[in-house]
Amino acid sequence: MTKTRTGVLTLLVGIGVTIAFLYSGKGVNHLLNAAATVQNPRELRLDIPDARWESSFFETLEERTKKVNLASLRAVVLPDHDLEVRFWYDHFETISGLIIRRSSEKWSAAYLHQVHDNQPSSVKLESIGAPKSGWDAIWTRLSSAGILTLPDASKTKCKSDALDGLGYVVESNLDREYRVYRYGNPQLAECDEAKRVVLIEEIIADAFGLHRFQH
Repeated sequence: MTKTRTGVLTLLVGIGVTIAFLYSGKGVNHLLNAAATVQNPRELRLDIPDARWESSFFETLEERTKKVNLASLRAVVLPDHDLEVRFWYDHFETISGLIIRRSSEKWSAAYLHQVHDNQPSSVKLESIGAPKSGWDAIWTRLSSAGILTLPDASKTKCKSDALDGLGYVVESNLDREYRVYRYGNPQLAECDEAKRVVLIEEIIADAFGLHRFQH
């Protein structure tokens, strides 16, 4: 009897440790991928621009996301009313980004970043706290700035003269539709779309304290 009780106690402790891990920063990738698919999903609509940057960026990004077991956002169907947005900072071999998720009316955020430049293997995915102004306020600001609706820069006349520098890539998955777009050096362009991307980056920086390529 004593051995049986000891075995049950050990099992319960093990379960408790596992649950604690999943809800810690180290297990944040499990939380982000939780409930990523639904039963009998309808086909996910894909809005992917036919642009030269797309394939090369996501090939490079995949090196990072695989390290933390983060699923491709274009390969999952979220439950109704859930959403996920990924805002990526793209600079040569260094990629970092903010991941915002709303699941069952609960919000969460995580930050994917490289500990060392030019070393994809050094990538980390860490949970970050709620925005200081609250989730409703920050999401209203991001939505108003057009984070879900902006077209890819290739579909506009929005260009800067810089040949390299900083790019912003935005992915979204909502209402069974996946969208992605990119703007390179929007701070140097004059069009309204570029100014909106800069505003989105400023909103994120203010709300979460993230500034481009901080480690």
